[in-house]
Amino acid sequence: MVVPVPVTTGKKPASSKSKAQVRIRGGNITSGLVTDQGQRIGIYGSGGIGKTELCANLKKVGINPLFIDLDQGSLGLDVDRISTDSVDSAVLTFDFIRSVLQDNVLLEPYDAIVIDTFTKLEEVIGQHVIQTVRHEKAGRTVRSLEDYGFGKGLMHVFEHALLILQDLDALARKGKHVVLICHQCSEKVPSAESDDYLEWQPRLQSPSKTAKLRERVFEWCSHFFRIDHDRMVSDGKAMTGDSRSIHTVRTTTAWAKHRAMASGATFPETIPFGKDSIELWMLMFKKESGV
Repeated sequence: MVVPVPVTTGKKPASSKSKAQVRIRGGNITSGLVTDQGQRIGIYGSGGIGKTELCANLKKVGINPLFIDLDQGSLGLDVDRISTDSVDSAVLTFDFIRSVLQDNVLLEPYDAIVIDTFTKLEEVIGQHVIQTVRHEKAGRTVRSLEDYGFGKGLMHVFEHALLILQDLDALARKGKHVVLICHQCSEKVPSAESDDYLEWQPRLQSPSKTAKLRERVFEWCSHFFRIDHDRMVSDGKAMTGDSRSIHTVRTTTAWAKHRAMASGATFPETIPFGKDSIELWMLMFKKESGV
């Protein structure tokens, strides 16, 4: 059914900062900055680089985070985390994680939800799929994702991961910030103009044709930052130093991005990340921090 176009009045369009609203069937046409939704943030880097540490520092700018700590990376940090009651396993289940994400009463005191890590969550989803999704041929036993047939197991994981993103979308619309931590991998990228090259990317499944969870999560996030050690050149050779930086833009060697913020905050290409650093969060949440 074609939705009729609203009749214009000939008046001057509303300012981009106004709260003008036009009703249409099934929704609204609105103008102005959207300031009541949470930020969708991705962070990745090598093991031990400081991803969890960075997210724990959200408290220093007045953002109270709740960690869904699947990698147990926050145990040495003073943060609130979701843990399992089981004495046999520290792994949270897919259904339990979804129940947490949908529990408005539980999440009400928190300003941000941190999934640490989405890389581990992908493994949890895979185990859930094996346990609950039957083979399309009756009687076939499923012990691994490969048992579903070529690419079908990965597609099941992709579809279940979309349910998690759906839950997180609902939280962001309610004003909760969402942070997805990922581990890092290198991927060989084909080039039509030069030799193939390696690129740093978040470590999530990315098969050749479909079920590309890595790309989907990267697209879903409004910002995706990479933490890395700074490099210096000595005697014509690149060397890794002890200092760290947060990268905010994509290069030919690594994924990263940021989008415009309603606050007008602008991002430099790299942000220094020293011990207890809050420079990134001050840039993003200065108004909320009250600092």
